[in-house]
Amino acid sequence: MSAVAPYLKTIASRRTIYALKPELPSGVTINDVQSTIQAIVKETPTAFNSQVNRAVILTGETHKKVWDSVANAIADPAGKKRPESVRDEAYGSVIFFTDDKTTEKLQADFPAWSAAFPQFADHASGAAQINSWAALEALGLGGHLQHYNGYVKAALPSKIPASWSVHSQLVFGAPGAAPGEKTYIDNEVEIFN
Repeated sequence: MSAVAPYLKTIASRRTIYALKPELPSGVTINDVQSTIQAIVKETPTAFNSQVNRAVILTGETHKKVWDSVANAIADPAGKKRPESVRDEAYGSVIFFTDDKTTEKLQADFPAWSAAFPQFADHASGAAQINSWAALEALGLGGHLQHYNGYVKAALPSKIPASWSVHSQLVFGAPGAAPGEKTYIDNEVEIFN
C-alpha cells in the first residue's frame, strides 16, 4: 500500500473550497496550471480512445466578463451570489467540454454503440474534471466545481467551437480558508469470491 499512499492522500486532500483569493499560491504560475490541465486532458482515458475532452482556462478580464454575464443572466438575487463570488474572488476557471463532433462520428462509425457514446463522453469529462481538481489541489490551489453550463457557454469567447458542449467549471484560486469538516457514510467495498 505504501506505493499508492501519496496518490490516495492527493485524492483525500481534494476538497471543495469556496473561500478563494484571486491569486495563485507562491511559486505557482498560470503556465503550471495550463501544463497540468493539458497533461490531464491528454492522458485521461476515453472510450474508444476518442480523446473527446477539451478544456480552456479563463483568467483576468475574460474570467470576470464570463462570470459577470452568468450573474447578470440569473434573475433571482440569491442565485447571483455564487457567480458573483466566482467573478470577484477566484483567480480563474477551467471550463471542461466534450467535442460533439467526435461523439457524433463515433455514433456513425459504431451504430451498435450509438446510444452509449454521449454517456461515454460524460464519463471521460468527469474523469478529467476530478483528475484536474486533485492535481490543482496538489499544486496548492483551492477550488470548487460549478455547473452553470448554458450560461457559461453563452458568455464564452467566440473562438470556442460551437460543437464543444460545456460540462463544468472548475473555479480556482489561492485558498482563503480551510475546507469544512468532511463526514463519511459507511460504504464498505466488499470482496466476493
